[in-house]
Amino acid sequence: MNQAIATIIKDKIAGLDFVDKISGLVSAQSISVKGADGNVIKTYPVACCTTADDCKSGAYNDLCPNSDYKTVIYFEDEGCTLVKTEGRFQYWESSVTLVCWINVAKILGDACSTGATCTLSSEFIVDIIRELPEFPQNIFPFAQVKIEVEGQTIRSNSIFSKYTFNELQTQYLMAPYDYFALDIKTSFAICINSTDVFDSTCG
Repeated sequence: MNQAIATIIKDKIAGLDFVDKISGLVSAQSISVKGADGNVIKTYPVACCTTADDCKSGAYNDLCPNSDYKTVIYFEDEGCTLVKTEGRFQYWESSVTLVCWINVAKILGDACSTGATCTLSSEFIVDIIRELPEFPQNIFPFAQVKIEVEGQTIRSNSIFSKYTFNELQTQYLMAPYDYFALDIKTSFAICINSTDVFDSTCG
């Protein structure tokens, strides 16, 4: 269900002017990558809709820090919990983590000359929060969807600790690049008699 939740949030924020690379839910995938001393196993954030053939063609790099993008945004699954069942409805709570990496120099250009002045996290966090549904809404395939940002982590190595980026990608985690993670809690209901199936998409 969090794949659907991630897609809902993704669609809400995709129109923000700083967003140019955004995916839905990802998983940490171990990929065999050719290195100087032969193949090594590295772990990357890979969109859930990415196929094995896509990865063989290099798609595992798509969501890594990359100087070609202004921002890279994706969602990590933190689990779903059934809270209660009443009549025809089940009530759930779920958590996802929104990860956003920012190429500040590409956005600010010459205005970004030092790491001290090149921070955009707080502005982007506010912009994202403003795009989320303000009150519980019915958003297919769920009812009474409420989305709240409950916490944030800014410029911490813990955000990417589950991944093993190469040396070039790791350089993009130092100034003037910026990044943050948002802890997002969602509550929603589903009709257990419904035959509707959510057609998930990701990009």
